[in-house]
Amino acid sequence: MTTHNHNAATTGIKGEELLRINIESYGLSLWSKHKGHFPEDKERRGLIEFPSPYDNGTFNSDGYIPELDIVVEYKYGTKHGTTEEKIFFDLQKIRDGVYGQKKLIYIFAGTVENPSSTVTNRCWARTFEQIAKKENLPVTVIFARLQEDGSMPGLKEALFPSE
Repeated sequence: MTTHNHNAATTGIKGEELLRINIESYGLSLWSKHKGHFPEDKERRGLIEFPSPYDNGTFNSDGYIPELDIVVEYKYGTKHGTTEEKIFFDLQKIRDGVYGQKKLIYIFAGTVENPSSTVTNRCWARTFEQIAKKENLPVTVIFARLQEDGSMPGLKEALFPSE
């Protein structure tokens, strides 16, 4: 995998591994498109791959929790930049029904929930959440600030809302 100048790919993989550890601590599994994180005996198509309404391609979600039939999109980072730019395309995918009827959770972890601008005090991750709520989009947004012990507060409540 190629890294960008700000090591986005490296940071993303680290974040996904931290997410995996947290999800597994609840007795669940996180399947992802990365080698070694998807059971070889399962068919990928239809589980974490979605048809693109914009061309003849497909989209892969960041992950899938098979025990709960939940699709996961995950943004992890401690810096602001391209991830924040991509999230608005993700909003459009949600509006266009790319994820179908599957439950979708969108997790922001790291420090991306902090304002990126000292001028406007705007936080794009919070803006994503506000737009999703205002438009009543079928997505649960989670801000899972990573703790020193590696835990992600808010994650368990989102996965098991009735407990």
